[in-house]
Amino acid sequence: MKQLMVLIIAIVVPAAAMTDGGCRDDVQKFCKDVGEAKRAVVACLQQHMAELSEECKTTLSQQPS
Repeated sequence: MKQLMVLIIAIVVPAAAMTDGGCRDDVQKFCKDVGEAKRAVVACLQQHMAELSEECKTTLSQQPS
């Protein structure tokens, strides 16, 4: 049970950091129609890397691969 909780936190927290933190405006601007799945949001943001804010680029670089 404890391992499941750690796994859930590891998945949810980074996704929240993108949508509530450094990438919130970029997600709204470039990726609002891709849904809430972390992979879809990250893929969309990566497609717009040259256009992202510096804060969002930093947030993405800190995400686990």
